[in-house]
Amino acid sequence: MLHFSRRLAFGIVSAGLFAGAVFAGDTSLPPPLADDKAHMPSGANHLQWNTEERLIGHRNMQTISPARLVKAGGTVYPLPKDPDITVSYQIDGVPYSLDDYFKRARTSGLLVIKNGHIVLERYGNGYTDQMAGTSRSMAKSMTSVMVGLAVKDGYIKSLDDTVSQYVPEFKGTLYEKISLRVMLQMLSGIPYTENAADPATDVHSLLGCVYKNQKGCLVAVLKDIASRPAATAHPPGTTYTYSTGDAALMAIIVERASKMNLSEYMSKRIWQPFGMERDGYWNVDNVDGNTLGGSGFGATLRDYGRIGLFVMGNGLLPNGEKAFRDGWMEESIKPSAVSVTNKRRSPGAAEGKDTLPYGYFWWRPSSAHPAMPGIEGTYYAEGSNGQFLMVNPAEKVVIVKWGPMSFGDDRPLFAAIVNKLH
Repeated sequence: MLHFSRRLAFGIVSAGLFAGAVFAGDTSLPPPLADDKAHMPSGANHLQWNTEERLIGHRNMQTISPARLVKAGGTVYPLPKDPDITVSYQIDGVPYSLDDYFKRARTSGLLVIKNGHIVLERYGNGYTDQMAGTSRSMAKSMTSVMVGLAVKDGYIKSLDDTVSQYVPEFKGTLYEKISLRVMLQMLSGIPYTENAADPATDVHSLLGCVYKNQKGCLVAVLKDIASRPAATAHPPGTTYTYSTGDAALMAIIVERASKMNLSEYMSKRIWQPFGMERDGYWNVDNVDGNTLGGSGFGATLRDYGRIGLFVMGNGLLPNGEKAFRDGWMEESIKPSAVSVTNKRRSPGAAEGKDTLPYGYFWWRPSSAHPAMPGIEGTYYAEGSNGQFLMVNPAEKVVIVKWGPMSFGDDRPLFAAIVNKLH
């Protein structure tokens, strides 16, 4: 069980701010590189990009698909830079260095924060500290954060409310009476299919409509999925189904409840108050439409790190305001009973490979995770192509990683880093 200390969290935040905070200058994201423009992959098939296409596409998703900016501004939350640590790790008894990791995993970026200080920051594949990297399914955890804001702000009255109370278009569908809590745990039971390698699955229809710039298409696709025969659905709360659809619908619920799009809401409540350095973005089905809450978020590596610090402090802002209700992150990362017993996959992993505890769109370490201090309270946002945000509150460590592919070295390296810094 995690025990968040408001005083400790505020101490980390305020000490950093008073030790050299600066006012944000130009917060805009850089335009695509000239070589990227010449080789920009099409968003129409981005779930089937090869590694080289991902290397270019992942730093340009705000231009490949419609997007709204999450505007930064005001005071920047400082991340003092210490000398980079050196670290090694092992796979099947074979030692590897950080250089090996960047080569083996084709890593585009790695950031480690300890006690509010950057102790390792490194980029590869032409990425820089000014570029925004796409999150892939890390966006689901960002949507969970937005739900936490909406609950605290009173826009969402209860997680036991149903989908149709916020999005009445789903009356008469399988989503109608599903509770928000069950949605956040991916236990809706809706017959939804997700396989990046199979263009016939639902995830391709859902993400494909965003690339086409079709206002309202996210709701239309989700309504179609939820209108399938009820006999194909599982009783809500009984079965885990990894579903970008559930996350996309939760984002729409937040937008309907708050009467703000996610970019505006995030900028108002997190990006500017906490002190993000550069603009972020959310992909949308249209600039006047809905946000893709299951896959379409992007930010710089350091601002992902700041998100890690924000959730580590249970949403405590530098001015002492609490963006979450007390205990929200403890509740968010508490795994459902179904997730503790079911065999299923995380993004990019084989089906049924391991038991992976799952909370409100946050992953917990599996039983196969390498040992490290603080593992009991550690949680992850994870993307299908090698994106990670790991938060270890007990050790006050945040790790962010970008990559173009899933790779088995990630967790062994993260554990080695935490052990090194303990």
